[in-house]
Amino acid sequence: MTETPAKPPAIKFDLLKVGHCGHPECVAMRGGGLGSIEFPALVGLIEHPAAGLILYDTGYASHFFSETKRVPECLYRLVTPVRLPPEEVLLTQLESRGIAASDIGTIVISHFHADHIAGLRNFPKARFVATQAERASNEARGRWGQVRRAYLRGLLPADFDSRVTWAEEMPAPLAFPWPGFGVGFDLIGDGSLVGVDLPGHTASQLGLHFRGEEWGEVFLVGDACWKIEGLEQDRPPARLAYSLFADGAAYDATFAALRELAMAPGGPIVIPSHCATTWAKLGGTRHIDHA
Repeated sequence: MTETPAKPPAIKFDLLKVGHCGHPECVAMRGGGLGSIEFPALVGLIEHPAAGLILYDTGYASHFFSETKRVPECLYRLVTPVRLPPEEVLLTQLESRGIAASDIGTIVISHFHADHIAGLRNFPKARFVATQAERASNEARGRWGQVRRAYLRGLLPADFDSRVTWAEEMPAPLAFPWPGFGVGFDLIGDGSLVGVDLPGHTASQLGLHFRGEEWGEVFLVGDACWKIEGLEQDRPPARLAYSLFADGAAYDATFAALRELAMAPGGPIVIPSHCATTWAKLGGTRHIDHA
């Protein structure tokens, strides 16, 4: 008799806000206002029953400010002014939960933009999971091209390459349960954390799907969309933003698939990494404390 595969375990999940930047709403969503609004840098804190504590991105950190003091890197901060109040520093928030930097075993990197990786150097014992295609596309550019793509190489730990596992090389790709996304990457080996490529905004981008203990199905989608209202109202970013995307056509296909998923009855909670509405609705509603 064929045994039924064990259902992947539910995951403890906490959503953190680690700084924010300001940018005109109309760039992030067509028809939005001209004024600058707050785009939070959201970080996922996950406690897996076997793999321990995992972060999805790191948001901003002090390293971002030190790495943007010189030309051309300073242009990044001028275009998107950043604030990181002391109480929002990731290490401070983790410490308030009884979590030390050394307790974080894995950091899943959605993509290599500075607002997602600025804190990597604060976690010297963590392993990294990322997409090789995204890293390679950034390394192929000169400094000006890297800044234009929001990539600051100095934010990576010196031993990054010895600590990273590429999602594309992980065994046993999984069939993602919703159409339009291809296969998923089994990041832990038990089917509980599934990495999903969301190309367009960057050459590749690692979304993360799992079943939360209290929230049900969750899909962290990085910058595949910037505001949940964009998906709900079918209002993708302004065409100006597409000049910074790796592939506009791929972005549109990813956005359309996400919109269908977000609108589907029984679909997962879709969490963009910079959505103030999502943060207001979900942020601070759970609190992972580490014994």
